Amino acid sequence: MASQNAWRRRRAAALTLAIVFALPGGLLVGADLATADERTEAAAPVQSAQLQTAQLQTTQPPTSTQLLQPEANRWRLMEPLGAGVTGRSPLYDPYSPNVLKGDYPIFGDKYFGAITAVLDAVADFKRNLDYFTTDRIRNVPYHEHNMLGQFTATAAFELSHGDTVFQPQDWRVRLTPIIRWRCGDQNAIDQGCGEDIRMLEAFGDVKLFEVGNNFDATTARLGLQIFNADFFGLLYNDVQPGARIFSELNRNQFKANIAYFDRLNKEKLSGLNEWKRREDAVAVANFEWDDFLLPGFNILPTFVANFDDKLAKHLEAYYVGASATGRLGRVNVNGAGYYVFGGTADNTPTKQREQISAWMALAQVLYPISYVTPRLAVLYASPDEDPRDRKAHGFDSAFDNVNFGGGQFSYLFGEKIQLGATTVFRGNSVFPSLRGANATSQFVNPGLFVVNAGADAALTAKLVASVDVNYAQFNNTSSLQLLVKRPHVAQYIGTEVNGGITYKPFLNEQVILFVGGGVLVPGQGIHDMFGGDAPVYKLLVRTVLTF
Repeated sequence: MASQNAWRRRRAAALTLAIVFALPGGLLVGADLATADERTEAAAPVQSAQLQTAQLQTTQPPTSTQLLQPEANRWRLMEPLGAGVTGRSPLYDPYSPNVLKGDYPIFGDKYFGAITAVLDAVADFKRNLDYFTTDRIRNVPYHEHNMLGQFTATAAFELSHGDTVFQPQDWRVRLTPIIRWRCGDQNAIDQGCGEDIRMLEAFGDVKLFEVGNNFDATTARLGLQIFNADFFGLLYNDVQPGARIFSELNRNQFKANIAYFDRLNKEKLSGLNEWKRREDAVAVANFEWDDFLLPGFNILPTFVANFDDKLAKHLEAYYVGASATGRLGRVNVNGAGYYVFGGTADNTPTKQREQISAWMALAQVLYPISYVTPRLAVLYASPDEDPRDRKAHGFDSAFDNVNFGGGQFSYLFGEKIQLGATTVFRGNSVFPSLRGANATSQFVNPGLFVVNAGADAALTAKLVASVDVNYAQFNNTSSLQLLVKRPHVAQYIGTEVNGGITYKPFLNEQVILFVGGGVLVPGQGIHDMFGGDAPVYKLLVRTVLTF
């Protein structure tokens, strides 16, 4: 019995010791587990925030600094795709990216160079109006036929600064030497053969400033440059040294020009500029408004002032007017109207200064029908009615250069027509002003009325044919009567038919072939002036190669 009680006491003591020692451990273990749970609960929001941050970083778009990375040679990015590879882009290939055509910078990333070369070969055969065998004029050499051969080569070298993909150039320099070989002449006077080397263009451009977000720029140009004062070359269209400021506004809808030119003399045989001042200045201000009132219809108001000190009396001629071109629905229209006032030089029949008051107008309508475009045009230039009344009413330009009535295929408007030493029509002119290319404008003249009917036909994608019929007459012949010393000169000049083809074998401007000609059937006015009315003609073949 005693032994059983002792065993129970020892077992109770052992349990007591176990509980005593186990309780702190359980508390410690419980505390550790609680601490671990607290750490897990505390860490869960942190890990969730980190996960959300990572997810945001992967879904947000890259910043501008990540997108716009500099490219050392961005002009050749397309080369791996086949464009600009050296084997496909030799220097003589103008179609693929080429450093000679301004596609790649020549150094840095904003300096570009470009070369444009043109070879123009012309053969022109014509029969002249006969003033010699009819005894009208005997003291001036005359040839019944002229064969003109002319080769003209130009090479334009251009250096510019600026990326023209998004904005105009910062500056530009352009030099264009020209070589011309010419044998024969387009008039009835034999002037022999020869070559001439001149400078066609030599100018520099500087961008002055830009307006708005569309890079509308105002630029200044100084030097020998080509400039046309109106849409059709009726007032002044020449290559002369001068200064010009031109601007673009409202995404190029408005364009303005202010220019001043100090004209050079033309070399007699080649027609190129000599380095010899004519003492003849031309000032121009115009403002072109595209999409005027209607989309596709453009107008160009123009002011031109011509001051010529070559002769003893000073010429002052002021031209005001406008030209327009565009479409009115299906119909294409061209038009111009100008008035000139001022005072003549002493190149009038009276050899005295006369008051100028003259005008001209041009209207043309074109109506495309499938691949054929019929045309109808009327041109009027006011005449002088009395050469001795000290009033000059015959319209003349400062220096026109016009493509009208068939252009280069026309005998009447594409050739120089001579009456002895007097130039009745200058080549590429529509005004019978009785003066040559180097002469001062002459406002005592017979004026002109012309009706032109023609059509252009796209026979194929490469071949275009054109035909023109011109009816022409003088408006008043009193100045011609005084010139030829005859009591009567009829107004009717004659009727001309001309035509030609333009062939582009590669569907571009690199190779162009022109073949054509015209026949003029003289009227009574030509008979009264020249003494004969035999038909005259011309044939022309021309090839233009461009790189």
